[in-house]
Amino acid sequence: MIPTEVVLSPQSYAAVVTAVAVELGSPGISQLQLARHLSLAVSIGEKNADTLILKELTPDPCPICHHRLRFLREAVERFEQDPSNRIRCPMGHRYAGVLKIYHIRIHDSNIADTPIKRCPVCEGQNIQYLGPKAMFCLDCDWDIGMEVRY
Repeated sequence: MIPTEVVLSPQSYAAVVTAVAVELGSPGISQLQLARHLSLAVSIGEKNADTLILKELTPDPCPICHHRLRFLREAVERFEQDPSNRIRCPMGHRYAGVLKIYHIRIHDSNIADTPIKRCPVCEGQNIQYLGPKAMFCLDCDWDIGMEVRY
């Protein structure tokens, strides 16, 4: 799962531009400079549109050789351009896949009461937080608080 784009409200965009400009010691920066600084596509949406867009190719690892996908940004771009909906694994196998797109709100007023430290499915400790209530396990397919849009 990789972040591919961030959609900011005009107020959040102005705050981020100001913070990055101060960090870089510049009087101001453009939207393109901000996108390069964040290594994400940046767009300006409506009020309260602060959203991080993540994309995931499934199944991963390859069902034939069990190698995990590498260079995920390139793999996602290649998958989006290929009309056959097939994923190519590092060993060259091609298999049917699905691109999942998650839209995660950046600013959420609901804060988790107790942080989750162990995955409820695999008992692993590799929990990745994407927000106060949006998280997923790096060891298995468990996630919570993430809205999937195919």
